[in-house]
Amino acid sequence: MRKKILNHTCILVVVSVLLTFLAAGLVMYGKYNEDLKESVRDSLKYVQDGVEKMGNSYLDDALGKATSARITLLDPKGNVLFDSLENSAELENHSNRPEFIQAEKNGYAESLRYSETLSKQNFYCAVKLADGDILRVGRTTDSVFYTMLSSSVLLGGLLILIFAVTFILVRKQTKDLIEPINTLNLEEPLKDVAYEELRPLLGRVDQQNKQIAKQMEELKEAEAVRREFSANVSHELKTPLMSISGYAELMMNGMVPDEKVPEFSGRIYHEASRLSALVADIIQLSRLDEKSSDLPFEPVDLYELAEDIVLHLDSAASKKNINVSLEGNAVTVQGVRHVIYEMLYNIADNAIRYTDQNGTVNIFTGTVNGHAFYRVEDNGIGIPENEQKRIFERFYRVDKSHSRATGGTGLGLSIVKHGAILHNAEIKLKSEPGKGTKMELVF
Repeated sequence: MRKKILNHTCILVVVSVLLTFLAAGLVMYGKYNEDLKESVRDSLKYVQDGVEKMGNSYLDDALGKATSARITLLDPKGNVLFDSLENSAELENHSNRPEFIQAEKNGYAESLRYSETLSKQNFYCAVKLADGDILRVGRTTDSVFYTMLSSSVLLGGLLILIFAVTFILVRKQTKDLIEPINTLNLEEPLKDVAYEELRPLLGRVDQQNKQIAKQMEELKEAEAVRREFSANVSHELKTPLMSISGYAELMMNGMVPDEKVPEFSGRIYHEASRLSALVADIIQLSRLDEKSSDLPFEPVDLYELAEDIVLHLDSAASKKNINVSLEGNAVTVQGVRHVIYEMLYNIADNAIRYTDQNGTVNIFTGTVNGHAFYRVEDNGIGIPENEQKRIFERFYRVDKSHSRATGGTGLGLSIVKHGAILHNAEIKLKSEPGKGTKMELVF
């Protein structure tokens, strides 16, 4: 950055100095040139008056020494009669000179001629006298090209001086300019903004810092959830495995009487079924976590699924003499059939598990404000308000002793939550301890 600023500044300085020098030189030279021409014209008038009053005797060596102008008198044929700088006898005929031809024709002429090297310019004024002779006055000065060239040494010295001053100032300025940038507090970029031009950039940096901080918090929370989930999975898997292992070992060592073998086999089967259900729920949750776009979405009738769920849960409800009813009508949503089935099943299954003997569980399907819904109401044990936000966490149980007795994997409502996210559905929960629970899915 510093090198770019220095290079650009130097280029700007060189161009500025050259253009300024060129413009000033041309203006000054133009002014000087006009003054010179006016001086030659005045000298011509002065000499013309003298010659016409006093004759050719007015032109002598004393007159030539009195002025820096060159005075020449020519006869009508172009022969030199007098020249203030040279011997007239040695000069060639001037009949071919532009100012002579014009003055002979028009009575007055002006001419500007450059030397062969372009280093000098000659300005002549000529007038035709009464007797037919041509009086010419001229001056020689440096041309504009030579003037510029002769000033190149001064210009070079000036450029070197300006370069030196510019280098020192630019170096100091860039140091002062870059220092606040190098010392930026990137953790709090908007705390002390050195340059307003940087505010949009620092604003984006601050926004990215907040996003990174938020993502870090989310990663920490996800890591905490992962660790808790791993610990819970280990515990939940270990319990049925230990039971199965213990019962199987007793039977293997012949320590179980024959009449008790069916009972022990039933316990092994029960724990194996529980283990299988737990593994199936873990796999289902993993699939939902991936939010795979490969899951097939199709039209799903909520009422049809609810009818099937009532049939499957009839046995569990009958054991507790719970009355399960279904009301509503066919209502279709776009979704993954087996995921929606498991969501609806888990809600109804939970209602039966946590409803006491002789209770009721009512299932409803329909539409509200154009949105399909599935609602399950029970008069079970209910959920305390301070626990309601946590029941969708994995392996979370409100009443751990009661939950263990009712069975289940502890993942059912977590599957409902992730399935709702997949289908952009809203979960509505209303519950009061001792009075029951109402849980609704609105698609």
